[in-house]
Amino acid sequence: MIASDEFSQYYAELLQGTYDCVDRIVLNAFYPLGQTGGGVRSWWRRLYGDDSTLDDEHLREMAGTFSRRLHAFCAKQGIPIIEAQARDRKHELAQPYEPNDPKFCGLFFVIKSNAPAPVWEVKRNGEGRITEIRHRKSWPYVRHFFFHLIDQEWGHVTIRMCGYPPFGAQVILNGHEWVERLARRKRVVAVKNGNCFIEGSDFSKISRLAAELNRVETIARLRRLCERWIYHTCLCFALPHVDRERSGFAYQYSVFQLELSRNLLFWRGTTMDEVYQKLIDRTRAPLDLKQVKTIFGFSHRPHHTAKRGRERTEVFKAVQAASYDLTVFKIKWGNLTLKIYDKGGRVLRMEVVVHNAKELRSGKMLEKLPALLERMRDMLVRFLGTIQAAHVSFLDEGAFEGLSEPTTRGTRRLAGIDLDKARNRLVVDAVVALSTRPNGFTVAQLAEAVRQRSGQDADMYSARNAAYDLAKLIGKTLVRRIERSRRYAADPPGVRTLCAYVLLREKVIKPLLAGVVRPCRRPPKVTAPLDHHYAALRQELHRTFETIGLAVA
Repeated sequence: MIASDEFSQYYAELLQGTYDCVDRIVLNAFYPLGQTGGGVRSWWRRLYGDDSTLDDEHLREMAGTFSRRLHAFCAKQGIPIIEAQARDRKHELAQPYEPNDPKFCGLFFVIKSNAPAPVWEVKRNGEGRITEIRHRKSWPYVRHFFFHLIDQEWGHVTIRMCGYPPFGAQVILNGHEWVERLARRKRVVAVKNGNCFIEGSDFSKISRLAAELNRVETIARLRRLCERWIYHTCLCFALPHVDRERSGFAYQYSVFQLELSRNLLFWRGTTMDEVYQKLIDRTRAPLDLKQVKTIFGFSHRPHHTAKRGRERTEVFKAVQAASYDLTVFKIKWGNLTLKIYDKGGRVLRMEVVVHNAKELRSGKMLEKLPALLERMRDMLVRFLGTIQAAHVSFLDEGAFEGLSEPTTRGTRRLAGIDLDKARNRLVVDAVVALSTRPNGFTVAQLAEAVRQRSGQDADMYSARNAAYDLAKLIGKTLVRRIERSRRYAADPPGVRTLCAYVLLREKVIKPLLAGVVRPCRRPPKVTAPLDHHYAALRQELHRTFETIGLAVA
């Protein structure tokens, strides 16, 4: 079952379907014995019988043998092999070489490139004995190979392997490719554009198929994929089967990068665009969004059209899909990125990107994949709840009086929150901006955010001041402390209240009072709908001031 979020529930009537899917998956393949100097020495003894030949020259020779064998194989089999530059996107270079035959399975393209990597160096004394085996202090640039292949189950898979011992590798794949091929076998209607299923797809069935990637069985699927290709297609050029068996060389796998997306299919593309643009306008300032990237295209988006008769069950790719306006809403916190952007004509995608699984603090080994995905799903739901809270704010009855009244926390009496004071307003702004942090925020981070807004130094506003202001927000249940940690989180209900105060002051009270006091000028030729509301409210406010006898001029 897909965990529901407040954003999707709020716009449920406008949605035709929704599905969650694991997108990009990057696994690290490493040889455990090759991670330490002693382990490398032990592996070399198994491979050659002793360590008399273990030196920098023989390590470089092994890397050269890898490269020569691969080039000879590609020349014999007619497989293209090219060299890429540092800023080239390897996946895009491989697209023109993808085979057109849907039944093709195997290696079809190889890219070679230089990149820094940890390289072992061997130190010997005057008698020729090994004294130390360590990584070089600065990682040198060595040759890496990108093996692009087609797997019958996972589609386009890329294996990146370092040409230098112990031949560390990365396995790069896409969850949408797996769902697409499973849908083809199940005869489920799926229209795919890039790495997203778009209008015309059976979203309810696709959602059920994509949910299978969250199960424990995915661990075995990924392990079989790696074992199927990494030894017989990549490592065989460096270590033939006999040498690998004799030395006991075997990879283990850990999770390096993950992407999890939630995709909402709207009935009308124009409705999606309107909802998305309003969301950006209303949340950009409270959430401290620095930049919104927009790529312009066609402005007229499609809408759902019902067809008579029974639709044919098939899977196909929308190769020549129209290019519509693409707006990317991105918030980055360290190695975690939260994004919202539109795909195709009617699909709005919300995405959590983990650039390094270590950031989740839930383990990195492949066996931890279901726990990592569950953690990311919780982050996604919380992110959408925070976005919706900032998008649609709410104030209940008596909130104005209750916020400024003092509270008690245990035996400690705390002052209320007076938003007429600049310091309290800056703290509220900082808390709302930090509310999207998946792991919460610390007192030091709150103090730094307040100083950035006020221009003060650490002497004027320290972590101690931030702790006092944070205690007042905790007393009002607007912020909570995360259990067994020194971090704090602002949940969607608290964000909704804080954003309501900020919007009420900045978007209602201040513009109205400024318009009432400012003398009338020639009206602009083009006015927005919000300006019409302001004009009507100012006229009524003038009459109210006259009734109560308040001079405004």
